[in-house]
Amino acid sequence: MAWGEVTRTDVASAGAISAARTWWEELSADADIYDEVELPGTGPLAFGSFPFSSTSDAGGVMIVPRFILGVREGTAWLTEVSRTPLTHGPTTEEIAPESPPPTRWSDVTFPPVNSTNWNAAVEKAVGHITSGDVHKVVLSRSVEAHASHPIDPRLLLEPLTREYPTCWSFHIDGMVGATPELLVRVDKNLVISRVLAGTIRPTGDEEADLAHAAKLARSSKDREEHEYAVRSITDVLHRYCSSFNVPEAPSVIHLKNVMHLASDVTGVLDEGTSSLEVVEALHPSAAVCGTPTEQAAALIDNLEEFDRGRYSGPVGWVDAHGDGEWAIALRCGHISSSDPRVMTLYAGCGVVAASNPEAEWIESEAKLEPLRSALKQQP
Repeated sequence: MAWGEVTRTDVASAGAISAARTWWEELSADADIYDEVELPGTGPLAFGSFPFSSTSDAGGVMIVPRFILGVREGTAWLTEVSRTPLTHGPTTEEIAPESPPPTRWSDVTFPPVNSTNWNAAVEKAVGHITSGDVHKVVLSRSVEAHASHPIDPRLLLEPLTREYPTCWSFHIDGMVGATPELLVRVDKNLVISRVLAGTIRPTGDEEADLAHAAKLARSSKDREEHEYAVRSITDVLHRYCSSFNVPEAPSVIHLKNVMHLASDVTGVLDEGTSSLEVVEALHPSAAVCGTPTEQAAALIDNLEEFDRGRYSGPVGWVDAHGDGEWAIALRCGHISSSDPRVMTLYAGCGVVAASNPEAEWIESEAKLEPLRSALKQQP
């Protein structure tokens, strides 16, 4: 968890990750670092959020915070970052947010949504798939939330971390959410990517959900979608890894709102490879775009009626050595910079030849639930 801002860079969507990586490498190379803890996440960090598309109006951002609080393996630490030399040891002053979060916002409303355009888009996508133009395409939709007072992301993170403890909760520059998908984690020479694709909604009944999980694991439609996503990751990692391992079959992870097919791909990374270099090569994966990538991205441009911005783009942190942890910005929303009472929520679904528009709509509704629920939980 970090707060304050020492410096930042805002980068255009085209080449955003590469530009941010160059900026951070030059900045961290000149840093004087005092790190007694020497665990992943200690020392100076930069937190980033990048757009899904190189043509997005949103651009990307990298922020170096003033303070970073971390806990790992039973050890807690506080990192202080400054542009001027620090003349004291670890800070002992009381550190608080710039202003306390509001106690409430009220009257959160969601405008009515219509599935007609969604159904038409899914049907068109299936048509392109059956004609051989693409194998898979990920379509998404957006919903606006309107509150009577400015939405403070700190009040959203508490229910998100409580309700989804196995997800990666995040807030960077207005993007807030709890994502189940790890794009890449780099710790020295070890790399891991958690691939999710294939989804079913739980019933809430433990015995019934075991049957649902077994059904998901056997589903040819969901296994096909999952295999495309795994292949898109392994095709990239083999260029950076001396060896890697892919599970023979996916497992099923259980979240409060959905169950997913999941595969943890692990590998031994070539020496000196930055996590941002791997992120740039992996993004966009088949899990958020489709396959083949170029054709799927073009189809998304034609069928989606909005700019995804930084939704489904990489979000995470990098340290001075290039190690870091980068997730995919899913189950998330963006608080408007022009009107912080408005938040846009996003959800997407992987479409393959066997996809059904109504079923995909139900899946997207389930994926919108984490933020909808978090917004409604405010006292």
